[in-house]
Amino acid sequence: MQKMRYPEELRSRVKAQIGYGVAKVTRGAMMKTRQILLATLILATVLHTAAAQPKKKNIQADAPPPESILASTSMQSNPVLSDLIALKPEMPLGPEDVLKSYEIAMNMVADKTSADFVVIVQAQQTNQITRQQAEYLLQQSYQMAMMQYQVLSALHDVLKHEIDKAAGQQAVQSLKATNSDTVLVVPFPESVAASR
Repeated sequence: MQKMRYPEELRSRVKAQIGYGVAKVTRGAMMKTRQILLATLILATVLHTAAAQPKKKNIQADAPPPESILASTSMQSNPVLSDLIALKPEMPLGPEDVLKSYEIAMNMVADKTSADFVVIVQAQQTNQITRQQAEYLLQQSYQMAMMQYQVLSALHDVLKHEIDKAAGQQAVQSLKATNSDTVLVVPFPESVAASR
């Protein structure tokens, strides 16, 4: 019986060790599976978060600077005006700054036209020019100022529309992002749950 028992013990030990090895291999495979699943989950979360970010659009204003629009006017008559236009900003201008510069340029056109009218009227009153010459110069100055003002106003309106459109799209994107993250939980009323 001793001889029979020894192989049975050996068989049981071998089976135990084989079972331990299988369990060890199975445990290792499960650990690798967990690690792969965890890595995939983390990667998917990062990609989902990156995809959910609102796209940033850089609004580039391709509008000409005010000095190129006002280049045809005579700046020698107003040194303050030429100093204002000669200033170069240290930082790049954003869309709001460009809008403001259009508004300032429109005001400068109106001020310069008014100053030109005063000079022409004074020249006519002191008999330096005739009435016909004064009318012609006033009409020319008015037409030039109107064209400059209309160009600046159109550029202002186009840029303002672009800014409003971009702000509207950004608001819609943020609204979509907040709506997708919201979870609504409504509990059953006590009376309905109790009656069932």
